[in-house]
Amino acid sequence: MANGGGAALRFEGVRAGYGGAERLHGVSCEVRAGRLTALIGPNGCGKSTLLKCAAGLLKPSGGAVYVGGMDVASLSPKALASRVSYMPQSRLTPSIPVEQLVAHGRYPHLRWGRSLTEADREIVRAALARAGAQDCANRLVSELSGGERQRAYLAMMLAQQAPTMLLDEPTTYLDPGAQFQLMDLLSALCGEGRAVAVVLHDLALALEYADDVLLMRDGRIEGTGAPDDLCASGAIQDAFGVEIERTSAGRYALAPARGRGDLPRA
Repeated sequence: MANGGGAALRFEGVRAGYGGAERLHGVSCEVRAGRLTALIGPNGCGKSTLLKCAAGLLKPSGGAVYVGGMDVASLSPKALASRVSYMPQSRLTPSIPVEQLVAHGRYPHLRWGRSLTEADREIVRAALARAGAQDCANRLVSELSGGERQRAYLAMMLAQQAPTMLLDEPTTYLDPGAQFQLMDLLSALCGEGRAVAVVLHDLALALEYADDVLLMRDGRIEGTGAPDDLCASGAIQDAFGVEIERTSAGRYALAPARGRGDLPRA
């Protein structure tokens, strides 16, 4: 687990939604540098909406989001991209080579009309290798499997070199071994000083890797803290209708709550 530093990303009383329907109801929380923060909560609780506000894709109707102490609303797209990288839950699949996609991550660091330098190309190659996507470099993104696409987009994030990384369900399409590899990489990036916020539906995976957990429910923060502390409070168990135990190997094991016949709230 990382030691961490100050708040790289801060939400203050954020309200936001879609089509006049509010999804976030005055959310205040923070993501710290050098730490992996897992956002968890039942479906529809506002996790993805929170990340979209931080990525500048959704303007809050109230409150503010600060990255590196600066209001996201005051930053140009290029300035924000130099500070925050974002992997959405779903996206368009362009018919371009993977290496070209990854090179797009260098956008915040280029002057207007400037071509990639050899240093930029080396960063792209290193990002492909670190994400395990180097074998796909010359293939079209549209021809990749779901798991291969995840690696390609992760490589683009790495090439962007933003100090704050936001990932919405990045383990989707990955087999179990690849999920662990991805989470190991995100932990390593935190060890290098990055702030990483990741939405995860896999509770065991979230609890295993997170330094900090943000538990959301009905558009609000239900609890924050270290995984063991939130488990001890019973907040996670109540939100999801599960029981959580530590195995003899120190892993988290989940089971349906005894005597509970209804489904957790969405």
